[in-house]
Parts: sequence; structure tokens; C-alpha cells
Amino acid sequence: MTKEIDVGMKCIKYMLFVANFMFVMIGFLLISIGSTIKAIYGDFEVFMAQHYFSPAVLAIAIGVIIFFVALFGCVGAIKESTCLINMFGVFMGFLLVLELSAAIAAYAMRGQIGDTIRQKMEQSIGEYYHDDYDKGIWDFTQQRLYCCGVDNYHDWESYVMTAADIEEMTTTPKDSSDGSSSSAAASSSSSSPFSLWEGPQSCCHPRDVHNHQCVKQYVFREGCLDSLSYIVSESALLLGCGALAVAFIQLLGVVFACMLAKAVRRLKTQELLDREQDRQTTYEQLARGKEENQTPVLYTPTFSEA
Repeated sequence: MTKEIDVGMKCIKYMLFVANFMFVMIGFLLISIGSTIKAIYGDFEVFMAQHYFSPAVLAIAIGVIIFFVALFGCVGAIKESTCLINMFGVFMGFLLVLELSAAIAAYAMRGQIGDTIRQKMEQSIGEYYHDDYDKGIWDFTQQRLYCCGVDNYHDWESYVMTAADIEEMTTTPKDSSDGSSSSAAASSSSSSPFSLWEGPQSCCHPRDVHNHQCVKQYVFREGCLDSLSYIVSESALLLGCGALAVAFIQLLGVVFACMLAKAVRRLKTQELLDREQDRQTTYEQLARGKEENQTPVLYTPTFSEA
């Protein structure tokens, strides 16, 4: 009976070692995924709400904790300590809840991404010509994602006009008739696809910019809202699926830990019973040997009694 329990316990122990090795790899994977997503979100943080960073930060924290918790499992399996193995199972169960929370938060966040990014972009685009930080973020986003404006490049027209008005206020006023004619000429020329683009040069590919000017025909047609929403949505989906996959593997680890703890308890109990039985057997054998080695006392009557 003891040998059967011992063999089964060794099998579970090896499975727990394999599971712990996988946990260490998963810990590094979660740290890598969380750091990458956090870095991606950081590049476009002006367009995103702060709570979007929470699932990525949670994934990094879970990865670090998993790495250390796996040590409990390895040490507990080596020492066959039910206390350490039970602590390992409790910690893994707690991390399992955290991962499910991260997966649910990432999935729920996907439905709010478009509206939040649109609101942030519409607030920021009006500050392009007034704030260097917003200007840098928009230039980086448009060059990195090959996009222009919120929905398309037409979003810049009203803001470009405002910038032209500011420039016009600093120049010498001309005759109204000349101004109207030049305005009409500019309007007709701006409607042509071969006219010069008056918006941010970041809306054009660097190879199409000559002397800091770009032809309207080469302006990026896709808006940045769709591109950025897709990146954030796919990142959230990747994070959620990764958390679910890790949670499933951790569930196996919790099961192995419970099985090993149960096997260790059974083995120790059986060893105690075997020792008690051996002790009882030894006592019985000693008692039996003592009885057998005793010399019988013969009663010999004396002469007076005879």
C-alpha cells in the first residue's frame, strides 16, 4: 500500500515540477506582454483614459508574483511539505481570480475604446497649433500609423483655416478686392488634388514632402481613430486571451498541488500506521519470546512432605 502511494506521489510531484516550470515561463510571458502593451499605450497616452493601463499593469504584477509563487511549489514538492504545497495552491487560486479579473476588464474595455479615443482626439486636435505636446503626439501618431485627422484628413480643414487667420492677422492687410480674389483662387486651388496640403506635414509620407510641402494627393486618407482603436482593441483582446490561457494552466497547477498534498498526507498517515503496526508486532514478538525462554519451575516434594 505504501509503495503504491509513493509511486503515485512521485508521478504527481514530477507533474507539479513541469507545471511550475511552465508557470515560470508564463510569468515571463505575462511580464513581456504587459510591458509591451503598456509601452504601446504610453505612445498614445494623450488619447487614452488612465484606466486602460490597468490590465497591462495587472498582467505585469501577476507575472512577477507567479515567478515567486512557483518557488513555493518547487520547494514544497522537494521537501514534501503539505504546508508549502497548500500555500502554493492558495496563492495560485488567488492569482487565478486576478487573471480572470484582468481578462474581464480587458474584454469590457474593448466596447468603450472607440468613444473614449474619439473624445480625446477631438479635444487634442484643436490644440495642435497652440500646444507643442499635442503637436508632437499628433505628428508621431500620424507618421507612425499612416493616418490623418480623427476620421479623415478633412478634420484638419477648420483648424488649418484658423491657423491661416492667425497668420493673416500678423501680415499687412491688402485691398479687399485682392483679398477676395486671392481667397477665391486659394479655394479653387485647394479643391484640386494636386494643390498643396496646408495641414500638418505629418499627414504625408516623408518621401512625398519636398521643401516642407506636400501635395494633397499624397495625404494619408485613413483617419487615426480607426487605426488606433484597432491597435488598442487587439491589444486588449491579446491580453484577455493570454490571461484566460494562463488561468487554465494555473487551474491545472492548483489541481496537481491539491493531489500532491493529499498524497503526501496519505503517505505520512500510512507510514505512521506502518510504524505503529511494526512497533506492536515487535512488542508481541518480544512478549512471545520471553514466554518461550522462561524455564519451567518443577515442584519437588521434600522428605518431610513425603
